[in-house]
Amino acid sequence: MIIDLFQKKRPISFEVYPPKKDGDFEAAFETLDALGSLKPDFISVTYGAGGSRSKKTVDIASYIQNTLHIDALAHMTCVGSRREDILNVCKELARNG
Repeated sequence: MIIDLFQKKRPISFEVYPPKKDGDFEAAFETLDALGSLKPDFISVTYGAGGSRSKKTVDIASYIQNTLHIDALAHMTCVGSRREDILNVCKELARNG
């Protein structure tokens, strides 16, 4: 688990944001591949208030976790979001490992 890393060492990580335009996702995955080659301990993925990019956050976190085999941490900003929406994103993240 990510929390265990902090007890063992000073981890190396990156934080990424989903692109605002769907057409920019190919470049985002290329960037993730490059970051992954640096062997970080984890990569966090965030999205803006209101969860406007929450589906893309799930897609990117899933790519990090399941394709790059690097621990992914979804950094969820809950301000302006409904409880139901946050729970749905959590369920979707769980379904994607």
